[in-house]
Amino acid sequence: MIDEPWLDRVEIGDAVLLHGDCLEILPTLDKVDVVFTSPPYSKQRDYEGTDGFDWSDAPQLLDRMYVSDDTQIFMNCGLVHKDGAVSFYWDKLFAHEAPFGWYVWDQGFALPGNWNGRLGPRHEFIFHFTRKPRQPHKTKPSKTVGRKLSNTGLTRKDGTSRKLSHAGQQVNTHKIPDSVIDVTREMRRDYDHPARFPVGLPTEFIHSYSDPEQTICDPFMGSGTTGVACANLGRKFIGIELERKYFDIACERIEAAYSQWRLFA
Repeated sequence: MIDEPWLDRVEIGDAVLLHGDCLEILPTLDKVDVVFTSPPYSKQRDYEGTDGFDWSDAPQLLDRMYVSDDTQIFMNCGLVHKDGAVSFYWDKLFAHEAPFGWYVWDQGFALPGNWNGRLGPRHEFIFHFTRKPRQPHKTKPSKTVGRKLSNTGLTRKDGTSRKLSHAGQQVNTHKIPDSVIDVTREMRRDYDHPARFPVGLPTEFIHSYSDPEQTICDPFMGSGTTGVACANLGRKFIGIELERKYFDIACERIEAAYSQWRLFA
C-alpha cells in the first residue's frame, strides 16, 4: 500500500482539507477547475517551524497546479521592498511562464504609517495563468443599461473603426469584471493568521471563472478563506496547508461556513 502524501485529511461538506506539502499533494489530485491561492510573499512571514515557500520552486509549483489543461490559476502576490527597491521575487515564475492576465486588487485604503518615502500601499497583484482560456461570467451590473450599442468599435491603427455586428442592440444588464478588483482589506482579528485576505477576493474570481459544483483548489490554504468562499458559492473545495495551526483554524472556519449555510437553507 502506497502511503498518502498528506499527514491528515478532513472532509467538511463539499470541502476536502489536506494537511501537508502542496508540491507532493497536487500531482495526486483529480480535475481542478480553478486554483486561487496566495503563497507567502518572499518569506516575509514566520510560519512556525517551516521555512515558508521558496520562490525558486515557483516553476515546479505552477506546473503542478495545472491539474487539468483548462485549469484557471490565480495567484495573489503583494509588494515587497528590499534594499530600497521593489523586489521582483516572482521573476523565476515569469521566466518559466508569462501570465495570461495581470490584475490589481484595490484594498480600499492604505494603513497609516511611515512607508520610507513611498506612498501608502493599497494594492496587490493577481496573476492569471492558463493554458486553455475560458470566457468569464458576466457578474457585474452594467452602468450603461438602457443604452444602445454604437455603430463602431475600437479604432484601428489606420484611424478607421470596425463596425459592430450587434450595433443598435440594448446593452447587456451585466458585464465581465474589470481588471481592478475593489475589495476592502480584512481588518477583523477573530482568528490568528499573519497574512489574510477577505472572503470577497477569491469570491470575485471563483464566481467569474467557475460554475456550481466545479472544484476549486487553494494549495496554500492558510486560515481557509478560499474554502469559505466556496462554501458560500456552492463550489467543491480542496485545500492544502502545511502548518498544523492554520490547518486547524481552516477546519473551524469552513465548518462554521457550512453550518451557517445549512441554517440559512
